[in-house]
Amino acid sequence: MFFTGQSRFSKFFLSFLLLTSPAFAAMRVDNFAGTGLNGHWVSFVDPHSHISPNPFFLSGNGHNSDQCARLDFELKQGAQYPFAGMTYSFTPQNLADYEGVRFWTKGQGIWNCMIPIPATAAEYNHYSSPIAPEPDWKLYEIPFTKLKQPWGTPKPWDPSAVTGIQFSAGTMAGDKGFICVDEIEFYKKGEEQTKALENNPIIKEPKVSQEGYLPNGEKYFVISQLSEVKKGDSFQIINQTDKTAFSGIITADPIDDTVSSGEKVFRVDFTGLTLPGRYTVSVDGLKSVHFDNKNDLFNNLFKDSLRCFYLIRCGTAINDPVTGLKHDACHMKDAPFQSDPGQSGDFTGGWHNACDYGKWTHMEAISCAWMMWLYELKTKEMVGFQNHIPESGNGISDLLNEAKWGLTWLLKMQAPDGGVYHKVDSEDHFCVGIGPDKDPTSRFLQGEGSIDAGVFTGVMCQATRVFWKIDQPFAEKCWAAANKSWAWLNQHPDTRFKDPDYGDDDPSQEEFWALGEMARMSRDKSLEARFEQESTTTRLQTLSWMTPQFFGYMSMALSSKTSITEKQAITQSLTQICDDLVQKTGANGYGVCLTPGEYYWGSNENILDKTGALLFAYHLTGDGKYRQAALRQMNYILGLNSLETSFVTGHGEKAESHPHHWDYASYHIVIPGWVGGGANQYPTGADPSLLGLINTSTPPAKCFFDGPGATSWASNEGQTVENAALVFDAGYLADF
Repeated sequence: MFFTGQSRFSKFFLSFLLLTSPAFAAMRVDNFAGTGLNGHWVSFVDPHSHISPNPFFLSGNGHNSDQCARLDFELKQGAQYPFAGMTYSFTPQNLADYEGVRFWTKGQGIWNCMIPIPATAAEYNHYSSPIAPEPDWKLYEIPFTKLKQPWGTPKPWDPSAVTGIQFSAGTMAGDKGFICVDEIEFYKKGEEQTKALENNPIIKEPKVSQEGYLPNGEKYFVISQLSEVKKGDSFQIINQTDKTAFSGIITADPIDDTVSSGEKVFRVDFTGLTLPGRYTVSVDGLKSVHFDNKNDLFNNLFKDSLRCFYLIRCGTAINDPVTGLKHDACHMKDAPFQSDPGQSGDFTGGWHNACDYGKWTHMEAISCAWMMWLYELKTKEMVGFQNHIPESGNGISDLLNEAKWGLTWLLKMQAPDGGVYHKVDSEDHFCVGIGPDKDPTSRFLQGEGSIDAGVFTGVMCQATRVFWKIDQPFAEKCWAAANKSWAWLNQHPDTRFKDPDYGDDDPSQEEFWALGEMARMSRDKSLEARFEQESTTTRLQTLSWMTPQFFGYMSMALSSKTSITEKQAITQSLTQICDDLVQKTGANGYGVCLTPGEYYWGSNENILDKTGALLFAYHLTGDGKYRQAALRQMNYILGLNSLETSFVTGHGEKAESHPHHWDYASYHIVIPGWVGGGANQYPTGADPSLLGLINTSTPPAKCFFDGPGATSWASNEGQTVENAALVFDAGYLADF
């Protein structure tokens, strides 16, 4: 860490100002007019980023003085975790009787106000709170109770020996901005000068699905109950010629959604609009964004979400004329064995999972399974599908071409004894802001466990079935691999590998997926009996990356060899789950099937997985209520939410635009069709930008950050399994 600075002791001659200043109980830290704790300002920056002034010195034009502390910064590629900032250090102060810190500031970008104590000095994981300075001077007050440690070893907050105040800039390469700080002091209880911030932005305009609606499907918009809007008000659906195409009255009472979104809302039906076109909603002069009403509503969303997988391929050069994404072949030395770095193998290929460049067996297996399930359920629509990727026109659906890319890498991950390795990764050194072909980190092959053998067996069985009449040599290879891993799994049912990024200590769900697929594909009556027996303990749930037994159940439900009794039992279990989801969509003001406590890390993935379950229930029963509930979830994902944000890049007038993803961090390219993680109300592991929302009592459904100035790994980072669920959902609803 590089520090530059200027002593403050030369300003002591201004201490006469104390004689004319009013008495106050707050402890002045620095008012840049000669009064404070007689500390020392320094700046710091990593070797690759830029700050100014450097060396550090005070700047003019303070808030109420001639000077202030100002720092301009730009984080650049090169460091694993780029950093820059400035610190005011002083002799330790006992702040046990003080409530918090306040200061005047203006600036641009995301900053963290940090309070160093001796316990956090070693790891620089100081207690902090994010701030987003505005262009004009504004007073900030941060209670000590709102400070959190964003990383490192947790240490108890100890105000008895505070040693400074620090302002740290940005989170990743490409972030830039500046900050000015003046009149810093610690205040006591009862001396607050600002009202506690209630961070609940309520958007007045009507919220709609920004992708649109199906002409013969349910349609509704949501508008908050504010002074401008009340029951009995009229609304209009306006077409592109500014004419009213449909109108109605708000007849229903508002839904109390305050626990989730901090709002009471009207959910207003306009299903009667069936004429295709492009429209807006108008209520009392408040207008929504534009939306389409068309039968092929989900076609482009499906194409884009699937094409994202081509763009995140590993081990190949990308030169994409559609998005402009271009880089040389990457990670061509994947990978030495972590257990024996002198040994290596060919583990190239696969997909980069998320913002990092790691590749996980369970994530790729689930992603491939979603793609193949779409092909199985919609074969007629998908058989000739092409999507502008290098394999297009090879006689195979591009949906399966993409799945085969992932399956080919998975086959490489099988060990000679039949076991399956867990991942290829640079744990825990993440490369952010550097293109994949320039990744400087050391990557290793890691782990071999029952979870990976389970998902591998399940997806290879499915691949055998799907590819048998399309590419029989490949299908035979998958079947041989499945039998080999199944044999290993039966000998090692509880071999575990501890992953710091994906903690899952129970392999039973993955093994059940394997069991369901092996029972179907082998037609072994003993495995069918075992499936029925074990279904009493490994129960059906909606899918997640920790509970993929859902695929095993669906395989048996759709097998012609499964007994009628077992099929009925599976269908009954699924409809019970989905009936509960239908009920939740009716109770939630925005129609999403989440309860207030379910806005956790990856909440959008949870929604998309549940959408998939609803579509399977519709496929098995033909009951339209499940399809309608699935469409409501897509509405939420595509902008009909309290943030009026489409969580899918490139889809909607107000789509997310600052994803925490390597293509944006490295090239400032936002690839269309990538879905962000979603609202996250919990502080564990949260990034500074999200913590700023959580710590100011933001409602759960609004704890989501999409820039500018920074990106949010805890609310705006998607991953392959989440996008694969979107591929399935959008593809099932598409009209080809």
